[in-house]
Amino acid sequence: MFQDKVVYQIYPKSFLDSNGDGIGDIPGIISKLDYLAELGVDYLWLSPIHPSPQHDNGYDIADYYGIDPMFGTLEDYKKLISEAGKRNIGILLDLVLNHTSDDHDWFARSCRGEAPYDDYYVWTDTPNDLVGFFSKSAWTYSEDRGQYYLHLFDTHQPDLNWHNPEVRKEQRAMVNYWLDLGVKGFRLDVIDLIGKEPEKMITAKGPKFYDYLEELQQDTFQKEFLTVGECWNASLDDARAMTGPKGLTQVFDFNHLTSSYGESKWDQGAPDFAKISAIIQKWQNGENINRVVVMNNHDMPRLISLWLNDTTYRYESATLLATFFTLLRGTQYLYQGEEIGLTNAYWSSLNYYKDVETLNFYQEKKGVLSHDEIMEQIQKISRDNARTPIPWSTTKPQAGFTSGRSWLVIPDAHKGISVQSDLQSTKSVYRYYQKLISYKKEYFTSHINVPIDTIEYTHNVWWYKKGKMLVACNMSDKRVSYSHIGFFDTLGIPVFSNYPEVLDELQPYQAVVWELDNEL
Repeated sequence: MFQDKVVYQIYPKSFLDSNGDGIGDIPGIISKLDYLAELGVDYLWLSPIHPSPQHDNGYDIADYYGIDPMFGTLEDYKKLISEAGKRNIGILLDLVLNHTSDDHDWFARSCRGEAPYDDYYVWTDTPNDLVGFFSKSAWTYSEDRGQYYLHLFDTHQPDLNWHNPEVRKEQRAMVNYWLDLGVKGFRLDVIDLIGKEPEKMITAKGPKFYDYLEELQQDTFQKEFLTVGECWNASLDDARAMTGPKGLTQVFDFNHLTSSYGESKWDQGAPDFAKISAIIQKWQNGENINRVVVMNNHDMPRLISLWLNDTTYRYESATLLATFFTLLRGTQYLYQGEEIGLTNAYWSSLNYYKDVETLNFYQEKKGVLSHDEIMEQIQKISRDNARTPIPWSTTKPQAGFTSGRSWLVIPDAHKGISVQSDLQSTKSVYRYYQKLISYKKEYFTSHINVPIDTIEYTHNVWWYKKGKMLVACNMSDKRVSYSHIGFFDTLGIPVFSNYPEVLDELQPYQAVVWELDNEL
């Protein structure tokens, strides 16, 4: 169930602006539903659209029941659910249950010590050494309360106290409100943090976490809706424990994307494809797990820019990644822009960046590294790389994203890249994705949803075989002979290639899929 589905993530601020205020909105999304339906999408996951002061781009929610006016109205959202449903597309709501904005009414009342909200958040008289993800300390002093509150993320994102049954009751009621409105599932932000025990320095998957997750599931979405949890560095055992009859549908697996991290995400080395291959094979062949397939999201730089050639061979690199990942088993998560081969932003000025994590990183490293050294890391890793506006046109101002001034600068690196130019090109990433997704759904049982027999990285070629399907990807700008990687001369029938011809060697960044006549 859900394993043959395709989920398309939309970052609403950057998808399409319909009213000229420079910010993407729900009517803009509605206007492009046919574009998404034709791609082959089954679900749309929208990053948070609730009212928010935007200290963390909407992941600081001030009202769980509202729609932020910058995106439209509740009626717009109801129309989106209805119009998407007509195209057999379900809407996934992005929920942040671990924390709220400090603008939330609950937090204001908790600061004042009002019952029952006085215990809705995590308070202490004596903060410990717990470090936040966005700051050196996870504690901030409240003058109103005279105590310190916990924030594992930004100071404007106080953590809820899930050990309080009233908090859990409030969250379950809110989830059911949106289900009644017609959403078809949820992406649950940092869900593994809700069972934290900060006094014991425990943040993720605390002792009561699985109890809280089961309680939430049983009283709300149960197993008929698609639910996916964001849990960084989750193991297979973690994923199994969090999913199934008493938990979520699935958990994101980012291990292949984080394997090159050093001391932090800002310290990344070159990808080790042999190491990544082992990770992918482990998850692809793991038992009793609903798999996910993911390359990008709103928190990551563009994979095409990290791993491949996003200039001279942009089309080939984009379609190579599409080929490799689409034909893996599992629910496929596409991130907006993947379908046209969008790249990192490569802004040279810090003034263009808006992401709080990025700006905090600059301040933290200022004086330790030179400005140029910090900017080099930011250009490569910043979350803003994924949040740039979608370029719909190469001829209209602001890339057709808005008739006003875009909230985030349209990168010079995206000149020449647009939905319009891609669809008009003989080298269309979108059309290639269309064919791959159609193939994945048609042959899901026979070709796709089977274990990987072999996955290897040899002589710059990343390849895997499962059943009678062989996928081979040249990860370099050099031609590679099949003989170098141990392939037989007769490989069978090529069913996909991102080059017009399949010759006796792989071209630069060429991806080829064969249906084999014989086992290798």
